[in-house]
Amino acid sequence: MYYPLDQQSLLDYVRKSSVVTQILGEKDDLKAVDLAEGNINLIFRVYSERDPIARSVLIKQALPHSRRYPQFKIPLDRARIEYEALQLEARYCPDQVPRVYHYDPEMHLNVMEDMNRHI
Repeated sequence: MYYPLDQQSLLDYVRKSSVVTQILGEKDDLKAVDLAEGNINLIFRVYSERDPIARSVLIKQALPHSRRYPQFKIPLDRARIEYEALQLEARYCPDQVPRVYHYDPEMHLNVMEDMNRHI
């Protein structure tokens, strides 16, 4: 069942996800930061306090509407389209796009590589 995540519900979601916890390690020392400055997606950085640079991911969740204008509806399926586009781009230029670790079609979210070390 879809619901928009906040920092606490996101951490609950991550702790239940074996895919994400394999990347981040221990479930008890995780932190989430809301990075969303946009209007149509929720974007969070989730990281391990023990190693915040090497053990972090970005989680991007589609919203069904604009934040500023809730009456403006937007299809949630764009999260799937982004996932498929990133998979295609990774096939041709894998060093140029973030790796997608997990796509959740029910929650309309992508868990992807944090490019915090990108030069």
